[in-house]
Amino acid sequence: MSRRGSWLLFITLIATDAIFLALAMWLTIAQVIPEAWDSSPYMLSARIAVPIYLLIFYALRLYDLDTVLEDSREYSTLANGCAYGILALILVNLIVANQDLWLVWLLVTWLATTLAVWLGRLFMRWLVRSQRSNGHLISNAIIIGANEQGRTIANQLKSTKYSGLKIIGFVDDFLPVGTPVIEDLKVIGHPTALKMVAEQFSVKEIVLVPGAVAWETFRELVENVSLDESLKLRLSPGYYDLLADTPRVAHRNFVPLISLGGIRFDSFEQVLKGLVDFGLGLVLFVIALPLMLLTAILMKLTGHGKIWSNWNVTGMHGSNFKAYVFDVKADKPLGRLLRSTGLHVLPLLIYVLMGRMSLVGPRPIRNRMLVERQRWLPALSSVKPGVTGPWAIVPESTVEEEMRSTLYYIRNWTIALDLQILVQTIVTGIRRRWQNLYS
Repeated sequence: MSRRGSWLLFITLIATDAIFLALAMWLTIAQVIPEAWDSSPYMLSARIAVPIYLLIFYALRLYDLDTVLEDSREYSTLANGCAYGILALILVNLIVANQDLWLVWLLVTWLATTLAVWLGRLFMRWLVRSQRSNGHLISNAIIIGANEQGRTIANQLKSTKYSGLKIIGFVDDFLPVGTPVIEDLKVIGHPTALKMVAEQFSVKEIVLVPGAVAWETFRELVENVSLDESLKLRLSPGYYDLLADTPRVAHRNFVPLISLGGIRFDSFEQVLKGLVDFGLGLVLFVIALPLMLLTAILMKLTGHGKIWSNWNVTGMHGSNFKAYVFDVKADKPLGRLLRSTGLHVLPLLIYVLMGRMSLVGPRPIRNRMLVERQRWLPALSSVKPGVTGPWAIVPESTVEEEMRSTLYYIRNWTIALDLQILVQTIVTGIRRRWQNLYS
């Protein structure tokens, strides 16, 4: 991303937060305390609070362009920032207006400002990705290390719309220049010529895979690139694709230690996702129950054979359970219909209500799938398997591609993402059935 693009994004981000914060505060005053609309203590406190909120957001690194608009933890940090903002609002009022603020207004203001900045950040993500689709706000990058880990990372970053990076090629210790690596990407240089390669291809960012280069090369690159302000160095641990959570750095007696989390959701997120699963799952089950009964009757009347097929599924924390779905046979019209629309998995809604599955999550892993997914089991078993998920709406040709989209979902989960996938699942099912009718 150019310096001009970075500044425009930075200013737009601050302006968006300021606008949404001001609207939230003024609307809460108008709705909760309408008689205070023209009252100077409330309005004055709100006006002064907006820049204070922005300073708090800045202190919480919510304007760090390397991290914002990507990680789902941004939303929890925003909620914390709004809580600190309320405390600042109280202090500002004591100093400036010296009047007690209504407790209900403070509570509603915290909720409203939190929701407002969430919506503002969602808008900014849409804006940034739409700009990236048009070729803006993108940085040229190269990956150092062309082994399997480097190739996996290149595949994960190849969508410029979401990564903001355009991968130019690889720099490698062992492969000669010109060696094809993946698709149209090849080795474009040796680590000793990194500076020249970066200048030749206008590269601004370097993605270094520590396990893909010799130790001497790794140390030299870190020392040299860290001193070069024109290049931004990013380290990508090769084990990252095995984890459900983002590694965290903890310090023990001044020694930085990387902590690997085994559980993706904290207690609050687990409760929140559980409530959504049960509430929405119950509604969907009630809606789907007549359809399931009708399907079972039709299967019996048309001589389909057995109605149920059982799956041995590996669930959360590696627990196993047996799940039943409609039996589908390729040589039966009803079976083909159920398979093409995905309706054969409707009985899995029962296991959502039982707490064994989630509406959205990784693909249920059956016994025959364990071997090829063994590498990713620690991450997959950190959450409940889903009736649907990114694997149901994104066409993938390999297990590795499915795992990339699934791990992205696990690490970046939000309620909005769950709802988006549910809607896309319905649309995808209808589209597939429509295509089958006219194919």
